[in-house]
Amino acid sequence: MADAGFFKGTSTDQDHSFSDKETKLLKTMEFPSCFDKKVDMRKVNLQVIRPWIMNRVIELVGFEDEVVVEYAMGLLEDESNPTPDPKKMQINLTGFLTASTPTFMTAIWTLLLEAQDSPAGIPRSFVEEKKAEMRNANKGDEKVLEEREGDD
Repeated sequence: MADAGFFKGTSTDQDHSFSDKETKLLKTMEFPSCFDKKVDMRKVNLQVIRPWIMNRVIELVGFEDEVVVEYAMGLLEDESNPTPDPKKMQINLTGFLTASTPTFMTAIWTLLLEAQDSPAGIPRSFVEEKKAEMRNANKGDEKVLEEREGDD
């Protein structure tokens, strides 16, 4: 029996069972228009985004899943790629968040776009929420002071 040479069988280019699944998904899935805008993660304050991701994952999955949170943060914190691809990120997170992934990705990408445009790297909606929270706290303090003065 003669040897047919060093290489035997088929290459990955010839065998379609080894095709790039991610590329196929990118072509077949529909993504929101906000995914067309790039986010420079060097301009975003990720310490502010982390708690939001944690709360959102708990809300979507039903329990605290640190693996998903760390994986999502890892995709965002990748120093070799300061402008992550939201479409690939959505495909990568689908295994964890299943049907909730598009909702999660649209929300986080909107926040990241807001944060990129703000000078401190904090989404404008976070700043507005904090201002409202502080106003409510001040109103509560004023009520307590009025009640104390009324007791005197």
